[in-house]
Amino acid sequence: MARLKGPGAGARGPASSKQRVWPSIQAELTLTLWGVVLFTAFMVFLVLAIITEAYFKSMYQHSTEILSQRFGIPAEQLEKVVQEAGTRAEAVLEWRLTRGDEGEFFLILLAVTVLLPFLLAWWSSRRFARPLTQLSRAAHLLTRGDFSARVPMDKSLERRGDETALLLKDFNQMAASLERLEQERRYSLAAIAHELRTPVTVLRGRLEGVRDGVLAAGPVEFEKLLGHADLLGKLIEDLQVLSLAEAGALRLEQQHLVMQDLLKRVAGDFTAKAEEKHIGLQLDLPLEPVRVNGDPERLYQVLGNVLGNALRHTPPHGHIHIQLVEDRQKLILEMADSGPGFTPEALERAFERFYRSPDRGRQSGGSGLGMALSKSLIEAHGGQIELFNSSSGACVRITLQTQ
Repeated sequence: MARLKGPGAGARGPASSKQRVWPSIQAELTLTLWGVVLFTAFMVFLVLAIITEAYFKSMYQHSTEILSQRFGIPAEQLEKVVQEAGTRAEAVLEWRLTRGDEGEFFLILLAVTVLLPFLLAWWSSRRFARPLTQLSRAAHLLTRGDFSARVPMDKSLERRGDETALLLKDFNQMAASLERLEQERRYSLAAIAHELRTPVTVLRGRLEGVRDGVLAAGPVEFEKLLGHADLLGKLIEDLQVLSLAEAGALRLEQQHLVMQDLLKRVAGDFTAKAEEKHIGLQLDLPLEPVRVNGDPERLYQVLGNVLGNALRHTPPHGHIHIQLVEDRQKLILEMADSGPGFTPEALERAFERFYRSPDRGRQSGGSGLGMALSKSLIEAHGGQIELFNSSSGACVRITLQTQ
């Protein structure tokens, strides 16, 4: 069984390296932002300069045409006249440049050139840089093992649909999934330790009793010891199979099989247990063979888990109805009992590892892995398993692809 490591184990090296990475990313973002500001300022100044030159050139040509028509002077001679008038009125023109419209225009041009890039930088930092900085801070906390880290999302970010907002939302969903998985991992570790402790403690106690002469080392005692060893071995095997199935690494010995034959085999093996409680087993199977491609032993394990649970919760003199139908290349198997049905908690948590319903104690047997293992095995076969309550009691539905 693979060794599970906590978030703090062996994480000092990577965490320290990531502590150096995030500040460098923030520095690169800052440099990139200032580069965008300077480039924008240069481009704004260049565009405004071109527009200004074109404006004055157009005004000059227009003024030349007006003066030429007004005074009847050809355009090619008008420039000499203007130069002579300009020489005589140089002082007046200089005064107008300092106090006239041209001076105001250049002041406005200078103010726009300076302020516009800073306004653009402020808007960019508010829209992009600040959310990315918060994302960097939350990711840094996440790498240090703080799975509660989230990026704060205000109303404006919630309404936005751009890539930055989607990135922040995806990060928060990922962090929530990691936090949930970490909680499940810690609970699984505690549950595994608790489940292993019981048979190991019993084995140790009985072996010490045999050693000290308190218990007789006879066949009866050895059978009890073997029973506890088998229980411990089954628990370890179930954990291994469940881990492989959830990781997609479980090897299935698939072959062509008829589902009716498998159901009759399972029902036959549980007939004696059903007769002890006076529970009737009813098989409703189609006449035509329903063929599937699957691992017969793993499917038998699933059907045995489901039928065993049904027998455990069905009261004496009750009944269990097993129905098999084929619809559109799908096998639909429903196993319904006349018990009290699933509680709301059981419907929500039945597929969790080590979950036991409140009415089922440890003395009833089992490790609480049956339904979780059944779900993983059915999904490994490309099917699905569902739980719901029918009019008579609890019902489990299994769907598989047929050949």
